Amino acid sequence: MNNKLIRLSKLISHAGVCSRKEAEILIKKKLVRINGEIFEEFFIQKNRIKSISVNDKILSKSFTRVWILNKPTGYVCSNREQKSQKSLFRLIPNQLPRMVSIGRLDINSNGLILLTNNPSLSSFLEKPENSIERKYIVKVYGDIENIKPMNKKSIFIRGYLYRDVCVKILTNNINNNLLEIKLNEGKNREIRKILNHYGFKVKKLTRISFGPFKLKKLEKGKIIEVENFNLRKIFKSLRFNDENYFR
Repeated sequence: MNNKLIRLSKLISHAGVCSRKEAEILIKKKLVRINGEIFEEFFIQKNRIKSISVNDKILSKSFTRVWILNKPTGYVCSNREQKSQKSLFRLIPNQLPRMVSIGRLDINSNGLILLTNNPSLSSFLEKPENSIERKYIVKVYGDIENIKPMNKKSIFIRGYLYRDVCVKILTNNINNNLLEIKLNEGKNREIRKILNHYGFKVKKLTRISFGPFKLKKLEKGKIIEVENFNLRKIFKSLRFNDENYFR
């Protein structure tokens, strides 16, 4: 709804000006104006906003954008690099705007990573209750008969609950089993922990889709933007309300 209260610091942060905490400081210092008037509250009704300015600079209307990256192995899904680690953000061209990753892949996994300029979209897609399906192709060593008990509604491993794991056998060779695995959550190293529990050793793990977003034939290390027309249809199918951006 257009009259819904939204957090002003979120709008400023999503526009790439600064963090939410820094935006709240700017509001307190009377450096934020709504429709040309100083605004000192942290929340505002969306339909009241015609313009926002920070330090006398008018913010342009921001629209949610999404990119698909084919992450190679050897990169971490974080801005922070420890020891010899490399961040996947090294792969992002400098001319692209500030963005956040949606979900993670561990350093030894590769495939589809979504990136967006809208943190609210990231939160929406990551929430388990929204049941956004992730699909992976995994090469493993091990006895294929151990696959059957993995297809359960709930699996408990070392005190952790894993839900709705779906495993399909694509090829059957003890030295090179190829599996398709579907998940609706993204717990830390979930697939590796489940497979290890059932006696499999992961040789290669590739994510090929995240909800309606597909990796297809995108080359490793490359990034492409999802066309705006397709994005509107995707948001509608997911029931994601892009309410954080003033229009």
